[in-house]
Amino acid sequence: MPLSDDEAKLKLLKAAVDLYAIVSQAFVQEADAPRTDANERERYAGALVAVGQFFCALADRRLGDRFFELASAIGDLNNGTLHPLLQPVRADNRRADTSQVWRARARAVLALEALVQAGLSQDAAAAQLARKCRGIAGLVGRRARTSSLQTTIVGWRKRLLAGRVKNFVGREVLLAGREKIRHLRKQDAGLVEFADHQLAELADVLGALSPGS
Repeated sequence: MPLSDDEAKLKLLKAAVDLYAIVSQAFVQEADAPRTDANERERYAGALVAVGQFFCALADRRLGDRFFELASAIGDLNNGTLHPLLQPVRADNRRADTSQVWRARARAVLALEALVQAGLSQDAAAAQLARKCRGIAGLVGRRARTSSLQTTIVGWRKRLLAGRVKNFVGREVLLAGREKIRHLRKQDAGLVEFADHQLAELADVLGALSPGS
């Protein structure tokens, strides 16, 4: 017998509440434990199982199985097993930077652009970024360390927008952020707040890049 609209809404609400509770628990449990790669993988695997259960509760077993499969693949890494799903598409002589790194770089680009739109020069904006987020230096590749921070960040922007970086996540973060900047008025305090928000997001990514800290 089909569910009424009210029953369907209640079912969805309960599934969403359960999802939030389990995912929160997955990342909060053993909070005092060191943030090692193995521990982090277990937490992500547990969270993905919860997402799978969410879809199963909504009678969509096929979608749920996708997340169960990904959870298993991530969990298997702790046993030394590499699932084909996580196998790199191609092996280059130089390993590409991760999506986390490019997401952080995109945040740096957006912070720079917002500060420039607020009236700062690129040099002044880059100096402010370096002062507010010292960890940004860790995103600079070995080859770029002889360049100024401003030149490096502008270079990230050009590479992402031109598609020379094969990283979908970083490019999408940049494009979405630039659209938000476009709607903020020049020299508006909102631009500075936007830049600060990008730096906060960048700091979170930098923290995730150093799980042992």
